[in-house]
Amino acid sequence: MSKGKKFENKILNELNQLSKKGLCFFIKSPTPIRTIPTSEGYKMVYSEKALCDFLGIWNGKFVIIEAKEISGQRFDFKRLKDHQVKQLSSIKRHGGFAYIFFNVKKFNEILVCKIEDYLIHLNQTNKKSINIDALREISICLDKGIEDLFNQLVN
Repeated sequence: MSKGKKFENKILNELNQLSKKGLCFFIKSPTPIRTIPTSEGYKMVYSEKALCDFLGIWNGKFVIIEAKEISGQRFDFKRLKDHQVKQLSSIKRHGGFAYIFFNVKKFNEILVCKIEDYLIHLNQTNKKSINIDALREISICLDKGIEDLFNQLVN
């Protein structure tokens, strides 16, 4: 299992626990893949652009989450794909809540960034990436769990 999938599973497990308590409803978006024949057998490829990683309802509000893993000192902006930015932005524009969860492996921390804060930073810089310190400035550290975070942010 890839590192990114482990992070997604960690989020999913916590969301499932909150769902069992009756606090929310979330689903993990399926990844649209298909198998194609190659000269060496078969390989799996994306058949279309996927939805962001998690979609759900918290306290009557629509929430969308994209999960990204950071193994180094920075996050390359190109790793958040255009279709993901459009989905996150559209949900926010229509009154929902849109977040990017960053698993910063080097520092063993999870940072949660609102899409609007991410885009403000992106549009104010001419750089191709954001370093961890700058990401911390525009994010909230997920240290007490998703329930506390959403109680704070999704109102």
